[in-house]
Amino acid sequence: MLSKILNIKTLLILLAVLVIAYVIAKLTEGEDRTFKSEMVSIDSALVTKMIITPKLGESAKEVTFTKTGVEWKLESDGKSYIPDPSSIKNILSELMRMKSERVAAIDQSKWKEFEVTDSTATRIKVYNGKKVIADLYVGKFSYAQAQGQQQNPYQQSKGKMSTFVRPAGDNAVYVIEGFIKMSIQANVNAYRNKTLFASNKDDLNKITFNYPEGNGFVLSKEDNKWLLNGIATDSTLTARYLSKLARVTSSNFIDEVSPLISTATHSVRIEGNNFAPVEIKAFPADTVNKYVVTTSLVPDAKYSGSKSGLFERVFVMKESFFPEEKKD
Repeated sequence: MLSKILNIKTLLILLAVLVIAYVIAKLTEGEDRTFKSEMVSIDSALVTKMIITPKLGESAKEVTFTKTGVEWKLESDGKSYIPDPSSIKNILSELMRMKSERVAAIDQSKWKEFEVTDSTATRIKVYNGKKVIADLYVGKFSYAQAQGQQQNPYQQSKGKMSTFVRPAGDNAVYVIEGFIKMSIQANVNAYRNKTLFASNKDDLNKITFNYPEGNGFVLSKEDNKWLLNGIATDSTLTARYLSKLARVTSSNFIDEVSPLISTATHSVRIEGNNFAPVEIKAFPADTVNKYVVTTSLVPDAKYSGSKSGLFERVFVMKESFFPEEKKD
Protein backbone atom coordinates (compact mmCIF):
# COMPACT_ATOMS: atom_id res chain seq x y z
CA MET A 1 0.00 0.00 0.00
CA LEU A 2 2.79 2.38 0.99
CA SER A 3 4.66 1.48 -2.18
CA LYS A 4 1.59 2.30 -4.27
CA ILE A 5 1.22 5.70 -2.57
CA LEU A 6 4.91 6.46 -3.19
CA ASN A 7 4.55 5.52 -6.85
CA ILE A 8 1.53 7.83 -7.21
CA LYS A 9 3.46 10.68 -5.55
CA THR A 10 6.42 10.04 -7.86
CA LEU A 11 4.17 10.13 -10.90
CA LEU A 12 2.55 13.36 -9.72
CA ILE A 13 5.94 14.95 -9.19
CA LEU A 14 7.10 13.85 -12.63
CA LEU A 15 3.88 15.17 -14.15
CA ALA A 16 4.36 18.50 -12.38
CA VAL A 17 7.93 18.73 -13.65
CA LEU A 18 6.78 18.02 -17.21
CA VAL A 19 4.04 20.66 -16.99
CA ILE A 20 6.50 23.26 -15.69
CA ALA A 21 9.01 22.36 -18.38
CA TYR A 22 6.28 22.66 -21.02
CA VAL A 23 5.19 26.09 -19.76
CA ILE A 24 8.78 27.36 -19.66
CA ALA A 25 9.39 26.06 -23.18
CA LYS A 26 6.27 27.83 -24.44
CA LEU A 27 7.22 31.09 -22.75
CA THR A 28 10.74 30.91 -24.14
CA GLU A 29 9.38 30.10 -27.59
CA GLY A 30 7.12 33.15 -27.39
CA GLU A 31 10.06 35.35 -26.43
CA ASP A 32 12.08 34.02 -29.35
CA ARG A 33 9.25 34.83 -31.73
CA THR A 34 8.87 38.31 -30.28
CA PHE A 35 12.54 39.30 -30.20
CA LYS A 36 14.37 39.97 -33.44
CA SER A 37 18.06 40.68 -33.27
CA GLU A 38 18.22 41.66 -36.96
CA MET A 39 15.67 44.10 -38.35
CA VAL A 40 16.64 43.61 -41.98
CA SER A 41 18.34 40.82 -43.87
CA ILE A 42 19.05 41.96 -47.42
CA ASP A 43 21.71 41.87 -50.11
CA SER A 44 22.33 45.51 -51.05
CA ALA A 45 23.25 44.47 -54.60
CA LEU A 46 19.71 43.17 -55.12
CA VAL A 47 17.97 46.37 -54.01
CA THR A 48 16.25 48.07 -56.96
CA LYS A 49 13.95 50.54 -55.23
CA MET A 50 13.45 52.35 -51.93
CA ILE A 51 10.51 54.48 -50.84
CA ILE A 52 10.68 56.75 -47.79
CA THR A 53 7.33 58.12 -46.60
CA PRO A 54 7.17 60.98 -44.07
CA LYS A 55 4.94 60.93 -41.04
CA LEU A 56 1.51 62.51 -41.41
CA GLY A 57 1.52 66.29 -41.18
CA GLU A 58 5.14 66.83 -42.22
CA SER A 59 5.78 69.24 -45.07
CA ALA A 60 8.24 66.77 -46.60
CA LYS A 61 7.14 64.66 -49.55
CA GLU A 62 7.62 60.98 -50.25
CA VAL A 63 11.09 60.17 -51.57
CA THR A 64 11.72 57.39 -54.09
CA PHE A 65 15.03 55.87 -55.21
CA THR A 66 14.92 53.73 -58.34
CA LYS A 67 17.83 51.75 -59.74
CA THR A 68 18.18 51.06 -63.46
CA GLY A 69 21.29 49.07 -64.30
CA VAL A 70 23.93 50.66 -62.09
CA GLU A 71 22.38 54.13 -62.04
CA TRP A 72 20.10 55.46 -59.30
CA LYS A 73 17.33 58.02 -59.87
CA LEU A 74 15.90 60.20 -57.12
CA GLU A 75 12.29 61.43 -57.28
CA SER A 76 9.98 63.45 -55.04
CA ASP A 77 6.81 65.47 -55.59
CA GLY A 78 6.84 64.74 -59.33
CA LYS A 79 10.42 65.95 -59.82
CA SER A 80 13.60 64.04 -60.60
CA TYR A 81 17.03 64.79 -59.16
CA ILE A 82 20.59 63.52 -59.36
CA PRO A 83 21.21 61.67 -56.08
CA ASP A 84 24.36 61.71 -53.99
CA PRO A 85 25.71 58.13 -54.30
CA SER A 86 26.98 58.22 -50.72
CA SER A 87 23.48 58.91 -49.38
CA ILE A 88 22.16 55.69 -50.96
CA LYS A 89 25.08 53.77 -49.54
CA ASN A 90 24.40 55.28 -46.10
CA ILE A 91 20.75 54.19 -46.16
CA LEU A 92 21.60 50.61 -47.09
CA SER A 93 24.40 50.48 -44.53
CA GLU A 94 22.05 51.79 -41.84
CA LEU A 95 19.48 49.14 -42.66
CA MET A 96 21.96 46.28 -42.63
CA ARG A 97 23.61 47.30 -39.38
CA MET A 98 20.32 47.59 -37.46
CA LYS A 99 20.47 45.34 -34.41
CA SER A 100 17.74 45.38 -31.80
CA GLU A 101 18.84 45.73 -28.21
CA ARG A 102 15.54 44.93 -26.60
CA VAL A 103 11.77 44.85 -27.09
CA ALA A 104 10.08 48.06 -25.96
CA ALA A 105 6.50 46.86 -26.53
CA ILE A 106 4.74 43.71 -27.70
CA ASP A 107 1.37 45.10 -28.76
CA GLN A 108 -0.30 48.15 -30.34
CA SER A 109 -0.95 49.90 -27.03
CA LYS A 110 2.49 51.54 -27.11
CA TRP A 111 2.70 52.32 -30.83
CA LYS A 112 1.59 55.92 -30.49
CA GLU A 113 3.91 56.57 -27.55
CA PHE A 114 6.90 55.30 -29.52
CA GLU A 115 5.70 57.03 -32.75
CA VAL A 116 5.59 53.89 -34.87
CA THR A 117 2.01 54.13 -36.18
CA ASP A 118 1.16 54.73 -39.84
CA SER A 119 0.73 58.44 -39.13
CA THR A 120 3.56 59.10 -36.65
CA ALA A 121 6.48 57.15 -38.14
CA THR A 122 8.80 57.61 -41.08
CA ARG A 123 8.33 54.52 -43.21
CA ILE A 124 10.90 52.92 -45.49
CA LYS A 125 10.11 50.14 -47.97
CA VAL A 126 12.86 48.33 -49.84
CA TYR A 127 12.27 46.33 -53.02
CA ASN A 128 13.95 43.72 -55.13
CA GLY A 129 11.97 44.15 -58.33
CA LYS A 130 8.32 44.03 -57.24
CA LYS A 131 9.06 42.11 -54.07
CA VAL A 132 9.17 44.01 -50.77
CA ILE A 133 12.26 42.76 -48.91
CA ALA A 134 12.15 45.23 -46.00
CA ASP A 135 9.41 47.42 -44.55
CA LEU A 136 10.05 49.42 -41.39
CA TYR A 137 8.37 52.16 -39.35
CA VAL A 138 11.09 54.40 -37.88
CA GLY A 139 9.76 56.17 -34.80
CA LYS A 140 10.78 58.13 -31.75
CA PHE A 141 14.37 59.01 -30.93
CA SER A 142 15.68 58.96 -27.36
CA TYR A 143 18.92 60.02 -25.70
CA ALA A 144 20.28 58.74 -22.41
CA GLN A 145 23.07 60.69 -20.77
CA ALA A 146 26.16 58.69 -19.92
CA GLN A 147 26.56 57.83 -16.26
CA GLY A 148 28.88 60.12 -14.35
CA GLN A 149 28.82 62.83 -17.03
CA GLN A 150 27.46 65.48 -14.70
CA GLN A 151 29.82 64.49 -11.91
CA ASN A 152 32.83 65.51 -13.97
CA PRO A 153 31.95 68.44 -16.26
CA TYR A 154 35.50 68.58 -17.65
CA GLN A 155 35.32 65.08 -19.05
CA GLN A 156 33.18 64.55 -22.12
CA SER A 157 31.22 61.33 -22.09
CA LYS A 158 29.11 60.07 -24.95
CA GLY A 159 25.50 59.42 -24.17
CA LYS A 160 23.43 56.67 -25.73
CA MET A 161 21.17 57.38 -28.70
CA SER A 162 18.36 54.99 -29.54
CA THR A 163 15.50 54.78 -32.03
CA PHE A 164 12.22 52.87 -31.75
CA VAL A 165 11.49 50.76 -34.84
CA ARG A 166 8.59 48.51 -35.80
CA PRO A 167 8.72 46.09 -38.75
CA ALA A 168 5.51 46.15 -40.84
CA GLY A 169 3.22 43.27 -39.90
CA ASP A 170 4.81 42.95 -36.45
CA ASN A 171 3.12 44.15 -33.27
CA ALA A 172 6.42 44.45 -31.41
CA VAL A 173 8.46 47.65 -31.12
CA TYR A 174 12.23 47.31 -30.95
CA VAL A 175 14.96 49.57 -29.59
CA ILE A 176 17.77 50.15 -32.09
CA GLU A 177 21.03 51.87 -31.21
CA GLY A 178 21.64 55.17 -32.99
CA PHE A 179 19.77 58.11 -34.47
CA ILE A 180 18.32 56.33 -37.50
CA LYS A 181 16.58 59.40 -38.93
CA MET A 182 19.95 60.98 -39.67
CA SER A 183 20.26 58.52 -42.57
CA ILE A 184 16.60 57.74 -43.22
CA GLN A 185 14.42 60.82 -43.54
CA ALA A 186 11.78 62.06 -45.97
CA ASN A 187 13.74 65.10 -47.10
CA VAL A 188 14.75 64.94 -50.74
CA ASN A 189 17.43 67.63 -50.35
CA ALA A 190 19.27 65.38 -47.90
CA TYR A 191 19.87 62.90 -50.74
CA ARG A 192 20.62 65.26 -53.62
CA ASN A 193 24.08 65.72 -55.08
CA LYS A 194 25.72 68.57 -53.15
CA THR A 195 29.03 68.52 -55.02
CA LEU A 196 29.61 71.38 -57.45
CA PHE A 197 33.14 70.20 -58.13
CA ALA A 198 35.51 67.59 -56.72
CA SER A 199 38.99 66.58 -57.83
CA ASN A 200 42.50 66.00 -56.64
CA LYS A 201 44.13 69.41 -56.26
CA ASP A 202 47.23 68.19 -58.11
CA ASP A 203 45.11 67.32 -61.17
CA LEU A 204 44.09 70.94 -61.74
CA ASN A 205 46.01 72.76 -64.49
CA LYS A 206 43.83 75.54 -65.84
CA ILE A 207 41.08 77.75 -64.40
CA THR A 208 39.40 80.40 -66.51
CA PHE A 209 37.57 83.21 -64.70
CA ASN A 210 35.02 85.12 -66.78
CA TYR A 211 33.88 88.30 -65.00
CA PRO A 212 32.02 91.49 -65.99
CA GLU A 213 33.79 94.62 -67.23
CA GLY A 214 36.85 92.76 -68.47
CA ASN A 215 37.97 91.64 -65.02
CA GLY A 216 38.40 88.03 -66.05
CA PHE A 217 41.72 86.19 -66.03
CA VAL A 218 43.28 82.77 -66.54
CA LEU A 219 45.12 80.80 -63.87
CA SER A 220 47.30 78.11 -65.44
CA LYS A 221 49.98 75.68 -64.32
CA GLU A 222 53.22 75.53 -66.25
CA ASP A 223 56.21 73.49 -65.12
CA ASN A 224 54.47 72.93 -61.77
CA LYS A 225 54.17 76.68 -61.20
CA TRP A 226 50.94 78.65 -61.29
CA LEU A 227 50.69 81.74 -63.46
CA LEU A 228 47.97 84.37 -63.66
CA ASN A 229 47.85 85.75 -67.19
CA GLY A 230 51.51 84.71 -67.47
CA ILE A 231 52.63 86.22 -64.15
CA ALA A 232 53.82 83.95 -61.33
CA THR A 233 51.42 83.92 -58.38
CA ASP A 234 52.08 83.56 -54.67
CA SER A 235 52.39 79.82 -54.09
CA THR A 236 50.80 79.86 -50.62
CA LEU A 237 47.81 81.98 -51.64
CA THR A 238 47.30 79.93 -54.80
CA ALA A 239 47.50 76.63 -52.93
CA ARG A 240 44.94 77.91 -50.43
CA TYR A 241 42.44 78.70 -53.18
CA LEU A 242 43.06 75.46 -55.06
CA SER A 243 42.46 73.47 -51.88
CA LYS A 244 39.05 75.10 -51.54
CA LEU A 245 38.23 74.68 -55.22
CA ALA A 246 39.22 71.00 -55.22
CA ARG A 247 36.04 70.23 -53.27
CA VAL A 248 33.14 72.67 -53.55
CA THR A 249 29.90 71.56 -51.91
CA SER A 250 26.64 73.16 -50.86
CA SER A 251 23.38 71.89 -49.40
CA ASN A 252 21.60 75.22 -49.91
CA PHE A 253 19.33 74.33 -52.82
CA ILE A 254 17.10 77.13 -54.16
CA ASP A 255 14.97 75.47 -56.84
CA GLU A 256 12.21 78.04 -56.35
CA VAL A 257 14.47 81.07 -56.96
CA SER A 258 14.73 82.45 -60.49
CA PRO A 259 17.74 84.51 -61.63
CA LEU A 260 17.09 88.17 -62.44
CA ILE A 261 18.69 87.66 -65.86
CA SER A 262 19.20 84.60 -68.02
CA THR A 263 22.90 85.21 -68.69
CA ALA A 264 25.57 84.44 -66.12
CA THR A 265 27.66 87.41 -65.02
CA HIS A 266 30.38 85.20 -63.54
CA SER A 267 31.72 81.80 -64.56
CA VAL A 268 34.69 79.61 -63.69
CA ARG A 269 35.79 76.86 -66.04
CA ILE A 270 37.96 74.21 -64.39
CA GLU A 271 40.20 71.97 -66.46
CA GLY A 272 42.76 69.33 -65.60
CA ASN A 273 43.73 65.70 -65.68
CA ASN A 274 41.45 62.73 -64.94
CA PHE A 275 38.17 64.66 -65.18
CA ALA A 276 36.03 66.35 -67.80
CA PRO A 277 35.98 70.18 -67.70
CA VAL A 278 33.46 71.60 -65.23
CA GLU A 279 31.90 75.05 -65.39
CA ILE A 280 30.39 76.85 -62.40
CA LYS A 281 28.21 79.87 -63.16
CA ALA A 282 26.61 82.66 -61.14
CA PHE A 283 23.45 84.57 -62.08
CA PRO A 284 22.28 87.71 -60.20
CA ALA A 285 19.32 86.90 -57.93
CA ASP A 286 17.33 88.33 -55.02
CA THR A 287 18.79 90.17 -52.04
CA VAL A 288 18.71 87.04 -49.86
CA ASN A 289 20.71 84.73 -52.12
CA LYS A 290 22.65 87.38 -54.10
CA TYR A 291 23.36 84.86 -56.85
CA VAL A 292 21.93 81.64 -58.25
CA VAL A 293 24.94 79.34 -58.66
CA THR A 294 24.91 76.37 -61.03
CA THR A 295 27.40 73.67 -62.03
CA SER A 296 27.67 71.55 -65.16
CA LEU A 297 28.39 68.60 -62.86
CA VAL A 298 24.81 68.68 -61.47
CA PRO A 299 22.65 70.32 -64.17
CA ASP A 300 19.37 69.98 -62.25
CA ALA A 301 20.49 71.97 -59.20
CA LYS A 302 20.54 75.62 -58.20
CA TYR A 303 22.48 76.75 -55.14
CA SER A 304 22.38 79.93 -53.06
CA GLY A 305 25.37 82.17 -53.68
CA SER A 306 25.24 83.91 -50.31
CA LYS A 307 24.59 81.03 -47.94
CA SER A 308 27.76 79.41 -46.63
CA GLY A 309 29.71 81.97 -48.66
CA LEU A 310 29.54 79.85 -51.82
CA PHE A 311 29.99 82.74 -54.27
CA GLU A 312 33.04 84.12 -52.42
CA ARG A 313 34.64 80.67 -52.23
CA VAL A 314 34.57 80.16 -55.99
CA PHE A 315 34.58 83.55 -57.68
CA VAL A 316 37.69 85.25 -56.33
CA MET A 317 39.44 88.29 -57.79
CA LYS A 318 42.94 88.24 -59.28
CA GLU A 319 44.30 90.16 -56.29
CA SER A 320 43.69 87.07 -54.17
CA PHE A 321 46.71 85.37 -55.74
CA PHE A 322 49.29 88.03 -54.88
CA PRO A 323 50.75 89.30 -51.61
CA GLU A 324 49.14 92.36 -50.04
CA GLU A 325 51.95 94.74 -51.00
CA LYS A 326 51.55 93.90 -54.69
CA LYS A 327 47.78 94.39 -54.84
CA ASP A 328 48.11 97.98 -55.95
